[in-house]
Amino acid sequence: MPKIYIARNHQSLGSFFQEDVRQGILSGRFMAGDLAWREGMSEWRPLGEMAPQWEIEIPPPSLLPVDGEGDSSLGNFPRIQEEGSEPAWEERGTIGYIPAIFQTLKAVLFRPTATFSSLKHTGGLMSPLLYTILLNTTLHTLFGLLSLAGLLLMSGQEFESKIQLLQVQLHAFQELSPNFIFSMPLISKKFIEYMLLGNIFLWPVIAVAANFLGAGILHLSLRMVGGANRPFETTFRVTCYLCGSFNAVAIVLDLIPGIGAAGILLLLMATLVYLGWYSYASVVAIQQAQSIGVWKVLLASLVFSFLGLFMLVALSIMLSPLIVSLMKLAGISLGA
Repeated sequence: MPKIYIARNHQSLGSFFQEDVRQGILSGRFMAGDLAWREGMSEWRPLGEMAPQWEIEIPPPSLLPVDGEGDSSLGNFPRIQEEGSEPAWEERGTIGYIPAIFQTLKAVLFRPTATFSSLKHTGGLMSPLLYTILLNTTLHTLFGLLSLAGLLLMSGQEFESKIQLLQVQLHAFQELSPNFIFSMPLISKKFIEYMLLGNIFLWPVIAVAANFLGAGILHLSLRMVGGANRPFETTFRVTCYLCGSFNAVAIVLDLIPGIGAAGILLLLMATLVYLGWYSYASVVAIQQAQSIGVWKVLLASLVFSFLGLFMLVALSIMLSPLIVSLMKLAGISLGA
């Protein structure tokens, strides 16, 4: 039996066997307005029109009634519900919190296409926000406390030795890259202890603000390139599940000791793999959730970078007096 080709918004979604199309309709991956074609047809036709002719049954639970007299472009065929089944975190009340976290983490990291093509586009903001805050805050607090404990147990002489080692490594790097100019300030042990404490307590607030701000800028970028096919809620859910999962991996990467040539090389390789992995998953997630082409995702990412840089510069300028005042008040940030 010839495969069925599916397209949406002038972008091909691929070719599928009839059973795959049926499953895609059930999961919400395919919609009635998608265009379909297979060998023997003279033109592309709406999937909602062709499904009954191909004996693809669509059970009533996966349908939403059409308002009024229906969509004339689809005849009187009812719309296919777009609600998906992912991620497992949405079912935590049934399967439990811990299994839901691990299943969602595994799905986002290793099956981004299937996961975000079946993403639940509605359901509120608190559930995905809880996932990313719970996952990242737990790991961040744990590793932050371990770092703080290690620093407290370290003598002043040991701390100075580590700072001197970092300065030697920085000097060696500058010799290899003369264009890289950076002078490492003399930071006191007490100052780093305060910074760790502040970071641990403020992290949940920072994470909440970062998720809303990041999702807002991303959705604005998508709207600017004509790629926001679904509301802000969908973009926010993508941001939370994607960033929550990958930030957890980034926190684990902090355990790699970047000391010595072998340690620095290992950390560099792991970071490059992580960045490539995260970039790929981000493109797939946005493409599947918003049902747009890759080029629109890349264009929106470029706009997002410019807007994000502008916001960062603006915030830095606004907060610079406060930062300088805090450093002066501390009196221990430089060479104390």
